[in-house]
Amino acid sequence: MIKERTWEYEAIVGAVAPLLLGFAAYSIAAISTFSIPQLTHAGLDQVAIATLTFIAGLLTIGLGYESIVLFGGVCSLSLAGFIATVTKSKQLIEIREKKSPRLWKTMIEKSHLIYLPALLFFTSISLGWDVYTALPARSSRSVGFANQILYSLNFFATPQRVNAVMFSLRLTPGLILITVISGLVPSIALPYFRRFRITGINAGPFHSSLLTAVIGSVVGLSIILSLLGIFYKVSAGGGPTSYHYALIVLIGLSLHYAAGTYIGRGRSESIILRNMLDGKYDRTRIVVLDHMVNPNAKVKQLESLFQDRWD
Repeated sequence: MIKERTWEYEAIVGAVAPLLLGFAAYSIAAISTFSIPQLTHAGLDQVAIATLTFIAGLLTIGLGYESIVLFGGVCSLSLAGFIATVTKSKQLIEIREKKSPRLWKTMIEKSHLIYLPALLFFTSISLGWDVYTALPARSSRSVGFANQILYSLNFFATPQRVNAVMFSLRLTPGLILITVISGLVPSIALPYFRRFRITGINAGPFHSSLLTAVIGSVVGLSIILSLLGIFYKVSAGGGPTSYHYALIVLIGLSLHYAAGTYIGRGRSESIILRNMLDGKYDRTRIVVLDHMVNPNAKVKQLESLFQDRWD
């Protein structure tokens, strides 16, 4: 039997650095924003604001943990089978049993805590900018629940009749939500970077792959242009207080969400392994290359998988 590891206590220790950096980001956001002379009349305690924001960050850690367990552990195999069905391909999954004691392997595993916060930060800004440019003027806002949610995500606009201090405090729920949205896809993919190696064969036809590549390039270019536009507006015009507060808090939320996914990655991997052992996956599209999970996983029997099967 393959031994499952539901908890990885060393992951909690490894996540200490991003947790501390996140708290530092909340403190910098609160102190630098609410120490502005024209805002000190509000009488708000910067330390109290930093503490409350940190509590929101702890909630983000839990959301990151639950996200990778639910979407990466419970749902990812079903999603892989669905994608394989749509693209008429096969997915081969190889199970890696032992961790390498080498330092560079350990650094690669923990690089999750470096690239994921950056990905979440820039994706969140891009989503926020898209919401800001897509929404109509505030005066024409309807009272619908969906519009209320959208406007809560619009942290690039300072509303009328609300001072900048209170607006900054009201940003936090929207910032958490937009961070969670940005982290959904990474949460699905992360379990397959360490314990499992997944390879697609018999990929889709050339014309579909070409169109997909072009669409991806266009989307990526639009994100880059959006980011350039955002930073230009902030640097050129100085931006309202909400810009200053929201961007720094997003750094902390991204760090804390990444720490949550890092802590929960071991459990998500165990759930995936258990689903494989129980046969809870699309065995016509997903082949597990492990003789303990799939006794028929022999090289000769896999030759047919590399043949064209465009039904």
